[in-house]
Amino acid sequence: VPAFRLNQVRDAVYKNFAASWDEIAVLPAPLRDKLKAGFRIHSVEVVETQTARRGDAVKFCFGLKDGHRIETVLLKLLADKWSLCVSTQVGCPVRCAFCATGRKGLKRNLSPDEIVDQFLAAAAYLKQTRGQKIGSVIFMGMGEPFLNYEAVLEAVNTLSDQQMIGLGHRHISVSTSGHVPGIRRFAKDLPQCNLAVSLHAVEDELRNELVPMNHNYPLSQLSKAIADYIAITKRKVFIEYVLMDGVNNSRSQALKLNSWLRAVAAPKYFTINLIPYNHTGGKFKAPAKERVQVFAGLMEGYGFETTVRKSMGEDIAGACGQLAGK
Repeated sequence: VPAFRLNQVRDAVYKNFAASWDEIAVLPAPLRDKLKAGFRIHSVEVVETQTARRGDAVKFCFGLKDGHRIETVLLKLLADKWSLCVSTQVGCPVRCAFCATGRKGLKRNLSPDEIVDQFLAAAAYLKQTRGQKIGSVIFMGMGEPFLNYEAVLEAVNTLSDQQMIGLGHRHISVSTSGHVPGIRRFAKDLPQCNLAVSLHAVEDELRNELVPMNHNYPLSQLSKAIADYIAITKRKVFIEYVLMDGVNNSRSQALKLNSWLRAVAAPKYFTINLIPYNHTGGKFKAPAKERVQVFAGLMEGYGFETTVRKSMGEDIAGACGQLAGK
């Protein structure tokens, strides 16, 4: 097959989001038939899609070639802006106390193709159903991205490659539950991508309970890694903080969060994303809306840019902490 055909296939798949060989009309019909018989375009297969009642979230259940399943969520952040929350592992070994994914444990890491193909399949769906595009990607689905670092790095490089998808680094965010070596590598390898840290508590005893990775990388190590990240990149860090009633949402907890962050860097280097707990069948519950607003008001009063994450996709178990690859 002439070499230029490869470029045609690459453009069709990565630029125009073709999901089947029949969609690539620029290829001769005999070649399309030959490719159809021997190759799949995507390494993931759409098993099911669910759309939230408000229409602002679409959850995909993808089947993998070995029978495992993962979940990926399209989120409509603004009227015409979609973001894709991708998974990096089948299950998750971190086992955060409030997260459904962690209860599965870790089955395996995803390959770079399996990560990127979540984007390609979701982009094809969005193009066909709504004529819209994905504007940003967040590595915040199933799994801890920095425990699958090489695959995540390769996936980000494919997403941002102008020959491929061409997404700007500033439109790619990677979330970690506090993997210190990963944060240090990320600062050097991808300084223009966004870093999000799932913090949830600033006392080791409580964070050990909520985020078991804290046993390996306690808050003293995490604070140093974040401080070094900011010094190297001069970039803001997004602090993810799931609010759980009676656990980490008191005024004293807000004061401790303020003190801990200020010891790391000036408030201008942080955006705090407050996430009211989404039900996952555990012992926790979300605070009342008034309590959430009080906590947000305190953090804003301390000088931090603070947002309260609107729960999207909770009715389809697609909100933060709910992905389980069912």
